[in-house]
Amino acid sequence: MATGIRQDVGNNGQTMSPAGAEFADTMNAVFLLLEDAYPLRFRRAFPDDETVARAKRVWSSALNKYTPRRIFMATRKALGASQFLPDLGDICKLCKLRYDEAGLKEPLQAYYEACHAPVQSRDYAWSHIAVYLAARTTGWTMLRSEEQRTVFPVFERNYEILSNRVLDGEDLEASILTGIEDGRRKEASRRAEEVACQQQRAAMVDQGIDPDNGVSARSRLKGILNI
Repeated sequence: MATGIRQDVGNNGQTMSPAGAEFADTMNAVFLLLEDAYPLRFRRAFPDDETVARAKRVWSSALNKYTPRRIFMATRKALGASQFLPDLGDICKLCKLRYDEAGLKEPLQAYYEACHAPVQSRDYAWSHIAVYLAARTTGWTMLRSEEQRTVFPVFERNYEILSNRVLDGEDLEASILTGIEDGRRKEASRRAEEVACQQQRAAMVDQGIDPDNGVSARSRLKGILNI
C-alpha cells in the first residue's frame, strides 16, 4: 500500500482550533475508510499524494456545513450500501437530514401534532421531545392563533434545527437557548445599526447635506473640512 495515500489533511504547520482539528481528523478517517474498503478502486481514483490532497480539500469544502459525526456516519453507511467507491455526491446525499432515520416525524406531521396536542407540557406523550421544543420555541400562542401559512415556516425552521441536533447527538435545549440568544444579539445589533444610520442622516440634514445625494454630500463635506 502506498504510504503517500495516508497523507493527512491540515498538516501545513499551522495551529488549528479544536473544532478544525476534529474536522481534519474526520476527513482523514473518511479517506482511510474508503481506501481500506476499496483499495483498488481508491488507487485508481486517487493515484498519488497530490490527487489525495486535492480531493480532501474539495471534500472538506463541500462537507464543512455538517458535523464530523454526521460525515463519519454517512461514510460508514455508504460503505455498507454500495460495492463501488462512494463519491462526494454520495456522501453529501447521506449527510442530509432524513427525519425517519432520526426517529422523527416529517415537519408538517410534527406541526399538526403540536397544534392539536391537548396540553402544552413536556410530560405529554410527544412522538419526540423535538416536537415539544420546536413548538415552545415557536410560541404556543402563535401556533394556536396564526394561520398555517404564517406559522408553519417558523415552526419548520425550529424543528429542522432541532432535528439536526438530534442527528448530531447534541444537547437540544442548550442549543436552542444559544440560538435564541444569538438571534437576540443579531436583532439588537441590527437595531443599533439602524439607529446609528438615522442619527447620521439627521446630522447630515442639520448641516445642509443631502444624505441621498452622494456627490452633494462629498462636496459639502469637502467644504466643511477645507479640502
